[in-house]
Amino acid sequence: MRTVHRFARAALAAAALLVAVAPVAHAAGAAAPDPDVAAWQRSGRPDRLMVVRPGTVTLVSHGSGVKRLNSQYGPLALSWLAANAGRDWIGYAPVKAGEPKTVRINTAVLLTPGTTLQMGRLTPTVLMTAGKTAASGTWISGSRANLDIDGVTLASAAADGTSLAPADTAGRPYLAMGAEGRMTITDTKVIGFGRAGNVPARESGVTWGRVGTGSATGSTFEGDRTGLRLTGSTGVTLDRVTVKNAAQDGVVLDGDRGTTVRGLTVEGSGGNGVTVGGTDRRSLSGVTTKGSHGTGIKATAQHGLTLTATASHHDAHDGVRLISCVSCTLDRTVVDGGASAISVSGPGARVAVRGARLAGGNGGAGVSLAADIASATVTGGTVTGFERGLAIGGSGVRVTGTTVTGAGTGVAVYGHARQVALDGVVVRGGRVGFTASGTTRDVILTDVRVSGASRKGLASASPGLTVTGGSVSGATTAIDLGASARLQTLDVSGARRGVHLAAGVHARGQGLDILAERKGIEADSGAWISITDSWVRAPIALSGEGTIKRLGRTEVTLPPFPWLGFAALVALTLAVVLQTVHQVRHRRTPRPQAAVHVRNTA
Repeated sequence: MRTVHRFARAALAAAALLVAVAPVAHAAGAAAPDPDVAAWQRSGRPDRLMVVRPGTVTLVSHGSGVKRLNSQYGPLALSWLAANAGRDWIGYAPVKAGEPKTVRINTAVLLTPGTTLQMGRLTPTVLMTAGKTAASGTWISGSRANLDIDGVTLASAAADGTSLAPADTAGRPYLAMGAEGRMTITDTKVIGFGRAGNVPARESGVTWGRVGTGSATGSTFEGDRTGLRLTGSTGVTLDRVTVKNAAQDGVVLDGDRGTTVRGLTVEGSGGNGVTVGGTDRRSLSGVTTKGSHGTGIKATAQHGLTLTATASHHDAHDGVRLISCVSCTLDRTVVDGGASAISVSGPGARVAVRGARLAGGNGGAGVSLAADIASATVTGGTVTGFERGLAIGGSGVRVTGTTVTGAGTGVAVYGHARQVALDGVVVRGGRVGFTASGTTRDVILTDVRVSGASRKGLASASPGLTVTGGSVSGATTAIDLGASARLQTLDVSGARRGVHLAAGVHARGQGLDILAERKGIEADSGAWISITDSWVRAPIALSGEGTIKRLGRTEVTLPPFPWLGFAALVALTLAVVLQTVHQVRHRRTPRPQAAVHVRNTA
C-alpha cells in the first residue's frame, strides 16, 4: 500500500508540473514573430507594405497584416495586383474613355527571394505615390528576386493627384535591387524618383545594389535625385540610356564589377554627369555628358581605368577629372565648352592622355596636371582656346605631338615640376607660346614649334632649360631667358627681338638661325651667352651691356635685302613718272573736232 501511495503522489506531482509548464510553452509559441511583420520592421516600417512571396501576397498596414492574397507561382504581373489588391494599395486610376490604363501604386513593395514582378505593355503608365513623409512614400525593393519593367512610363505622383511630385518630397519613390537581385528596365521612362535629404544612397533613384545585376536598355531617367546608381553590382549593362536633369549626380558607378556601357548620355545634372570609383581595371566607352553643373566625368581613386571615346559638352567645371587615378588612360576624349577640359590630380596619379580633342573658352586649362601627381603622358591631340593650353605642375610629364592653338599661354610649366619633356609640340597664336617658372627644373624641349604669339614665343626662368630643334616665329620677343639655358639648332624668325637674356643669365647656343626685325640677341648687364656655328641677321644683330661670344663659324649680318620688293617699288615709280610725262606732253594738244556734217556729238 505504501508503494501505491508513493506512485500516486509522484503522479500528482508530475501532473502539477505539466500544468505549470504548459502555459509557459504556450506563451513561448505565441511570441514567435510573424515573418511579414518582421519584414515590415526591417524595411523601415512604412505605412503600407506589400510583401510578395512565392504564391502569396500579404498586405501589412502600420505593422499589422490585414489581408493575404493567393497568387500564381512564377512571374507576378502588376496588372494582377491592380485587379486584386484594392485601390488603396495598387489599383487602376480613373481615366477618360479611350485613354490607356494607368496603375497607381500606393504602397511599398518588398520582393522576397524567388519572386518576380513584371510591369509591361498591359500597364503602360504607372504612377507611384510620393508621400509627404518617408513612411508614407512608395518603393519597390528586393533581394534574390526579379523586377522586370518593359515599355512603361513610371513616374512619381503627388499623393493628392497625378501631378509630378516636387523634388524635395520626403517620400518620393525609388527602385532598389540588391543581394543577387535582378532588375531589367527596357524601353522605359522613369520620372521623378529618389528621395531628398540625408537618406541612404539606395533611395536616390534607381539602384543596383550589392551583387545585384540586370540591365537598362533604350530607357530614359529624368528628374531623379540620382539617375542611376550601381553600388557593388555585378554584370549590369547600360545600353542606349539617357539620364536627364538629375538633382545630383547623373550616374554613379561605385564598387561595381563587370559593368558594360554602350551609349550612355547624361544631360543637365545638378552635380557631376558620371562619377566613377571603387573598382580597378574598369573600361568605359561611349559616355557623353552635357550641361552638368559639376564635372562631366569624375573618377576617384582607382587603378587601371580606361575611358574611350568619351565626350563632354559645356559641363560647368572640368570635362574629365581624375583624382589619384593610377595607370589610367583617356583615349580620344572630346571636351568642348567647359571651363577646363582634363584635370589630373591626387597623390600617386599616373595617367596617359591620347588623341584628345579639347576646345574651351577664355579660362581654365586644356590639360591640367597638378603638382601632386606621380607622372603623366600626353600624346597627340589638339587643344584650342583656354587660358592655358597645357598646365603642367607635376613631375615626370612627357608631351608628344600635341597641337595647341589660340590659348592665352600655350604651355605653362609651373610650381615645382621636375623632369618635364615636350617633343614635337606645336603652339599657334595666343599671348605666350611656352613659359616655365623659376621653381621648375629639368625641362627639355625637342622640336617644339611656336608661331604667332603676340608677346613672347618662349619665356623661361627655369634653370638648365634645354631646347633642341624646333622654331619660334612671329612674337615680339621670340626667346626670353630669365635663367640659364642651352639652345641647339633652333630657328627664330619674324620677331622684333630674337633672343633676350635678363641680367646675370648665362646661356649657350649652337646652330642657331636668328632672323629678327630689330634686334638679334640682346644681353642685359652681367648676362653672358656663347653662340657657336650660328647665324644672326638683324638691323641690330648684337646688343646690350652683357657679353655675347661668337665661336666657330658664327656669322652676324644685316637681314637680307628685299630685292623683290625694291624691284616692285622701282617699277611703280617708273610707271608714275611715265604717266606724268605723257600728260605734260599732251597738255597743249587741241582736242580733235568732229566733222561738220556729224550732228550726234552729245
